[in-house]
Amino acid sequence: MLVAFSGGPDSVALALLLKEFGYKPHLAYVNHNLRGGASEEEAQWVEIFAQQQELPLYILSLSPYALVGKQSLQAAARSVRYAWMEGLMKEKKISWGATAHTWDDQMETFMLGLVRGSLLWTWRGIPRRRGPWLRPLLYTTRAEIISYLQTKGATYLLDHTNYTPKYLRNQIRWWALRPLYALNPRLRGLWRERFFLAALQQKRLKRIYDQLARQSLRPTPYGEALIRPLQRDAFYYILRERWKVKSSTLHRLWKLWQLGKSGALLEEEGYIYVRTPTALERGEKALWQPPWAPLHLSKEKVQLLWGLWKIETGIGGAPSGALVWDSTKIYFPLKVRLWRQGDRLAPAGLGGHSKKLSDIWQEIKVYGFERQHAFVVEDATGRIIGAWGYRVAYDTAPVGFSEETFYLRAKYGYSPQVSFGSTQC
Repeated sequence: MLVAFSGGPDSVALALLLKEFGYKPHLAYVNHNLRGGASEEEAQWVEIFAQQQELPLYILSLSPYALVGKQSLQAAARSVRYAWMEGLMKEKKISWGATAHTWDDQMETFMLGLVRGSLLWTWRGIPRRRGPWLRPLLYTTRAEIISYLQTKGATYLLDHTNYTPKYLRNQIRWWALRPLYALNPRLRGLWRERFFLAALQQKRLKRIYDQLARQSLRPTPYGEALIRPLQRDAFYYILRERWKVKSSTLHRLWKLWQLGKSGALLEEEGYIYVRTPTALERGEKALWQPPWAPLHLSKEKVQLLWGLWKIETGIGGAPSGALVWDSTKIYFPLKVRLWRQGDRLAPAGLGGHSKKLSDIWQEIKVYGFERQHAFVVEDATGRIIGAWGYRVAYDTAPVGFSEETFYLRAKYGYSPQVSFGSTQC
């Protein structure tokens, strides 16, 4: 087993306990070189400890510049440590790793979540196991660890950075938790008991929420849509788990869902969320303003992929659900393009009077992403002779089906992979 070793009391206790129970832990130590001479002294102490305990030791010595990046210093250091240790485990064929997280770390993590506004009922804390990593001391308090080390006469290192108020975790450790422990010395044990109960409740809630998610979410060609009302707790849980929405965005989405008028939208992290009369739709921002060039069609029978549409045309017997014209009354080539505000059509049944397409979409209940992808058909004169939703211009509709009947059928969402442009099927 590989132990993430720092020389502090927790990792020293973990190494000694594993050895006591018959294991031979391999120690993995990272010298971040962030504390000058103190870093060198610490590294030397770790080497002496490994020699005294006759344990294999692997050391990674980092340049101070190795942690410079977009992440915080602590997050960057953690990423580097785990990447190196997991590579080491593969190289040495070590199946399991162990870290020395304690119950005090768990309580600090819980308080960190509270300070950052995390949702209590979605908080999972530090898991006992994550992948190949085990945390054998997770339900052991730091006081118990110190007591164990004292009985063994074991020495350990104290990192002064754990006592500086520079980091939020330290502020919580010394300014928040320490006074709480003073108010109630039994607090650690009480929270540990409540934690187990909360974990059982979360499992039960998760089953309920997962069932609600299956009933409430509908996959779409552009993403997914929430199609039924939900109570606020289920709404937050499902969107956080299924759509990976940040906690800071959930409140705004809840307002959009509850109060937003049809057409109201929110853009967040590359996604568009749009309110329709019956759903909250979510899709990639790139699909909100499709960039597809117009598609040009002759009388020739074809099948084409155009964006998220499968376009099929031909002369003669038209399949059900197709736009149908008398080919002697329209001028080829035809152009299929995305509709624009201001487009008008004089559909059959209105006696030649034109109507805004935006009104037509509302009549046939086309909203959100579906409306963004709706198209019109122009003939060579530039006149709109048809629109998706099976509307054709009044003076182009055939009296009856014949060999001069031209049809166009479109299946929305035919291809789950977006095709920018058109290709022959």
